[in-house]
Amino acid sequence: METAVLTASMTWEDGKYLATIEALRLVGEGATREAAQDDLINAMRNWIEIQDSRSLLEAALAEAGLPGVEEDTELQLEFVDR
Repeated sequence: METAVLTASMTWEDGKYLATIEALRLVGEGATREAAQDDLINAMRNWIEIQDSRSLLEAALAEAGLPGVEEDTELQLEFVDR
């Protein structure tokens, strides 16, 4: 099984943590780092379900810089401080 890595940046802004996957324009927020990460993971899961239901997932991921992602590819999310 292949793995594709998505990077999410963590920032502190306006009194809250933001976790952002800029390539997919997804953002999670929370009072703690963990809450922001969890919020982003939920947003990403919803985004994947919507893209997949429209048969657009592979194209959307390719546009975000992850070409060749197939149904059996594992997506790994890494968080980095920005």
